[in-house]
Amino acid sequence: MVTIIGLILAVCHAGQIPLAEAGERPAVEYLTGPKFRVELDQATSGTWANVELRELLYTLASQRRVAILLDRRIDPTIRMPLEIVNRSLQDGLQEIAEKVAAQVSIPENVVYVGPAGAVRPLRTLIELRTAELQSKSQPVTERRRAELTKRQTVTWKDLNTPSEILQQIADQNRLEIRHAERVPHDLWAGNTLPGVTAAEALSLVLIQWNLTFAWLDGGQGIELVPIPDTVVVERRPRIKGRTAADMQKLVSEQLPDLDARLDGGEFVVRGTVEEQEEVVQLLNPTTRKPATPVVAPLRQRKYTLNFKRAPVRGVMRELERSKVVFVYDAAALKSAGIDLDQTVDLTLEGASADEFFQKLFTPLNLSFEIDNVTVKLTPKK
Repeated sequence: MVTIIGLILAVCHAGQIPLAEAGERPAVEYLTGPKFRVELDQATSGTWANVELRELLYTLASQRRVAILLDRRIDPTIRMPLEIVNRSLQDGLQEIAEKVAAQVSIPENVVYVGPAGAVRPLRTLIELRTAELQSKSQPVTERRRAELTKRQTVTWKDLNTPSEILQQIADQNRLEIRHAERVPHDLWAGNTLPGVTAAEALSLVLIQWNLTFAWLDGGQGIELVPIPDTVVVERRPRIKGRTAADMQKLVSEQLPDLDARLDGGEFVVRGTVEEQEEVVQLLNPTTRKPATPVVAPLRQRKYTLNFKRAPVRGVMRELERSKVVFVYDAAALKSAGIDLDQTVDLTLEGASADEFFQKLFTPLNLSFEIDNVTVKLTPKK
């Protein structure tokens, strides 16, 4: 059995930034828009052990330049073994969330990891608050609407309180807050929300206290209010070649728990944003197959790891799970007196594949040759 202490083989197509000490974390230029979505689809592979959830998410966020917000109700100090092999970053983050009884929601430009009860309504609340800026019942001027839907970056430091963060968002958007006392005192780890509107930034903070907000005074202020028991949006899908009755029948059969009905000859669906997307996919399925993740060549990967007295063979097995192939003649190694079960101590930060394998195999008197994801091992002459 391999004994690995604090092992991080965070292997990805774009390289890795090693864990930073608190207070020394470098600024990250996070991706937004289409680049953010593309990055979520890119392949990643890695093995982690004895690493706190907070540090794991920070490392992934930094190396992939994708903003990740961990809900205050999820214990950030949880340590768990984790292995991701050639999966999309989005799927990998979902697997991490599931291991801590959480789920993932992805509004524009931010990955939110939180309890299921918070994840379910988040995007719908954002859509509702955004749509209210167009409501005739509470007129908002075109200029004010443009200000509130402008995308900005919100950043806070370690030990900032949620009240301070809310006030920062309010100041950036020239908003007055009513009932701010409904947000209790707390201390949060530093984070960044890149490219967010006022509704997105406010919702991502308030959701962690089961709160949302109502616009006041034509978009000049907000009132903090509890999230209602039912959070849905109503849409009336129209799909070319399908009648309303056909759509209602199909959705009711495939999604029986969803409120899908006919109203005056139109097909009406009431549900969360995610449920609405599921309906559209059901009614108009795409024939495009998802792209197969590309396995990154070894020389495009970076390695940050720390282990003691780990058998070399065990380390090789961990690497094989991320699609690395080792080729060697077992008889030749045995004849040369090379034992792959020999243990090694190794600490590296952001090392290249050549540096990594040099440190790993030199103590065993092994030479190596790298070809894409294949490593050929031979006894040194």
